[in-house]
Amino acid sequence: MVNSYAALSGHYDRIMTSGYYDYGDYARTLLDLLGDRRHLLELGVGTGLVVEKLLELAESAADDGTAPEITGIDHTESMLAQARARLGGRAHLLQRDILRMDLPAGFDAAFSVGGVWYHTPDPDGGGKGSTLLCSHLVEDEDNIKGLRNVHAALKPGGVLLLTRQAAHHDHTCELPGGLVYAQTIRRLGEGHYVKDYYVERRDGHVEAHQRSEFRAYPQERGLDLLEKCGFQAVYVSDNGLFHGYARR
Repeated sequence: MVNSYAALSGHYDRIMTSGYYDYGDYARTLLDLLGDRRHLLELGVGTGLVVEKLLELAESAADDGTAPEITGIDHTESMLAQARARLGGRAHLLQRDILRMDLPAGFDAAFSVGGVWYHTPDPDGGGKGSTLLCSHLVEDEDNIKGLRNVHAALKPGGVLLLTRQAAHHDHTCELPGGLVYAQTIRRLGEGHYVKDYYVERRDGHVEAHQRSEFRAYPQERGLDLLEKCGFQAVYVSDNGLFHGYARR
């Protein structure tokens, strides 16, 4: 993996819980889509915010109090340390690179909430609902390898669920503690972008800066890539938050 959130990890929760994501919506939609699938893999678990909410909802909804078995992978150790503190022993957390994942097969579903892969609206798509497949892996061969690793980790009939997020754009918002979060997007070439994240004090002093590159595939190209790796598009959730792909 090229991108790491180590530089931003100390401020990650503050950013993500200040309106960046609605984890309740994501978790409720996931729970509905997953049904009785119990053995789950999160791709890019971060600090465990999605898993925490998903487990809370699952435990309250289950008649017998059981919860899904969740494995979360991330390649940034400082993020995983926060996830371990948040989740304790309620999830299996592993430091893994998606390109060298080496997990045993057997997961019922894998999901990514803004992790390795996700969708955003395509302003040039020419149709309502057209999306880009975005990836933190910028090379085609790496995307193919990563998706094939996920395919290998899923059971036959397993599903891959990828979130749809708002379009990338420059953005600034205030954070608790008198801090300001800012992000800027710059195009490097066809389908290739760089995103800078900043956490600053009001006097302009930069507390943290993180740079990451990402790739954006037009919808048909993204579908071709997924199909090449053994996934077939099967649905978009009613609220548009997740795209579902079946493992062939």
